Amino acid sequence: MARYRFAKAGPVLAVLAALLLVGAFGCAERPKAILPGMQELIDNFMDKAHREATLDKYGAHGAVPPELSACDMSKPNVTKREEKDGVALYTLESRVEKCEHSPTAVGTTRVFTIGWKDGKIAKFEWGGPKSGKVEY
Repeated sequence: MARYRFAKAGPVLAVLAALLLVGAFGCAERPKAILPGMQELIDNFMDKAHREATLDKYGAHGAVPPELSACDMSKPNVTKREEKDGVALYTLESRVEKCEHSPTAVGTTRVFTIGWKDGKIAKFEWGGPKSGKVEY
């Protein structure tokens, strides 16, 4: 008799497990898309002149420090995206390839956050070098 109950319960449990898996994967949050302006900045990041032009195009007055255009940097890697108070915040990492203003910064990875609101860069925060060591 116990064997009969297990034989009937086995397929029911399998169906329930399958539904739970489908529900878990179907409801999982998908990564949010990168905003078009942010994608344009990423695409133009390696060329100092294009990066500066893109920052001028999208930067709200006073939001972007001029130092962001001072060094040659590698293409940034977006490590995090979040929404906070209506601002889309992107955390980026980029390696300094060449920098006349700070030669000791060459080879370090810089971390910074760029916040977008209403199609413009509304916020910028330096996170410093990834190593934590300041090379000035």
